Order: sequence, then C-alpha cells, then structure tokens
Amino acid sequence: MPNAKDLIERARMFEERAETAADPITRQHYREMAAHYRSLSVEHQEVTRQREHEAAH
Repeated sequence: MPNAKDLIERARMFEERAETAADPITRQHYREMAAHYRSLSVEHQEVTRQREHEAAH
C-alpha cells in the first residue's frame, strides 16, 4: 500500500500532466485524478492517525 507521500507525488504528477495536456477533456481527467490522489492521501493520514491512537490506548 502506498504511503501518503507516494499519493501526494502521484497527485503532483497528474497536475503536471494536466498543465501540458492538449485538449480540455484530458486536462480535466488529469485534474480529477490529481484530486482523487490528494483525497486518498488525506484518508490514508486519517486512518494512520486513528490506528496510532488506538494502539496507544
């Protein structure tokens, strides 16, 4: 499973692709993929924090 940094890196990669995409549909797709990976990163961080909290108690 990728860690949060890996997911953020993938989001950055898709943002870069969106900036260089020739057509609007592809650009929008890449932006949606970037948003998806950012969202996954946040979820990953929340789950990790929750597990650490549970392990501490």
